[in-house]
Amino acid sequence: MIDGHPTGRNHDEIVFHFDVERPSIPLKQFIDTARSTQAVIDDFNEQLFDKKLRYELRVRTPEPGGLMEVLGLVILGGGGAMWGFLATDIGKAFIKGLTGEEPAYWAEHLGKKTHDSIAKKKSKDQESSTEVVLPETQEIVSEDNEIHARLLIEMLISFLAANVDKLEQVGITPAKFQKAFSGRNSIYKACIDNPDVKGLSFDRSHDFPIKRADFPRQITHIPEFVAQEVDQQIAWSVESVDIVVNSPNWKKEGRKWQAATNKFQDIAFSIEDETFWHHVDIKDIKPDIRDNMRVQWAYPAGLSKPANVRVLKVLTYNGKDISQPLSENELKRILEEPYVVEPDVPDLFNNEENDRKSDDDEGKN
Repeated sequence: MIDGHPTGRNHDEIVFHFDVERPSIPLKQFIDTARSTQAVIDDFNEQLFDKKLRYELRVRTPEPGGLMEVLGLVILGGGGAMWGFLATDIGKAFIKGLTGEEPAYWAEHLGKKTHDSIAKKKSKDQESSTEVVLPETQEIVSEDNEIHARLLIEMLISFLAANVDKLEQVGITPAKFQKAFSGRNSIYKACIDNPDVKGLSFDRSHDFPIKRADFPRQITHIPEFVAQEVDQQIAWSVESVDIVVNSPNWKKEGRKWQAATNKFQDIAFSIEDETFWHHVDIKDIKPDIRDNMRVQWAYPAGLSKPANVRVLKVLTYNGKDISQPLSENELKRILEEPYVVEPDVPDLFNNEENDRKSDDDEGKN
């Protein structure tokens, strides 16, 4: 879907077409899908359009010919915030990466569709009545707002259909768009929980590009830590710990690394140690299948599991010394917030080495 244009649906509707043999799905799945869709759109409005979009999500009348959940999106105001965002270089790159087309394409393509549909509606109204009277309380939706709704739906469908690597390339990361990814996860988890759903598409065609086997791959890990307000002080926990890397990333910018400790199996983190990245640049690091690292890292205090983890210094990598731990003054300068140094965690890898040596010595005696 992200690499092509949706077919078989109107541009002002959101279609969830479930590939099922039974002519029904659980009510909970229907409701959860609608709520999750709302969560994605709400997060886009907050993160991209400064909460200026005013819109309404509506349930469309069911139609025969397959099990479809059809939602209508009506923009009530604030569409200028969308075009303001799309006019920026970031906005242009965002839309290009997400939908495969420039904002100018959508302005022309969707504008023509809207103009044609409005012309048909006016012609039909004129045939049935010489005068069209609208209630005073009904807000008239402008042609521009219809274009805004259609573009937002294209963004939504592309977001739901794309794999996470594609999304991260255009800056849509689970850390930043937590509510959107949570909504997306809920939609695919509901499909997994319903064994009758064999596939999913976002149009009226009977081609289901997202198969049941794809559902688990569409679910994304979301960091536990939710960023606090800028004016709220963050207290940091700092500790030196041994980790085993199970998912490295040799690009300085991009997705986070992932590793396990003796307590947790999946800790995501970024590496801010310039000395480490210098060793990477000069190819002085020798990666293994599962790399052992000892790091000095910091994460927001008070969490049951470390999240939003920053590796300040890589102390060793597969036994090779890389950097020295930061001093108290250096920690104050870098973190710029209160912090607590946790009790030093013993060097797990060195202890294992010492244990083996002790066993060998006992065997000799």
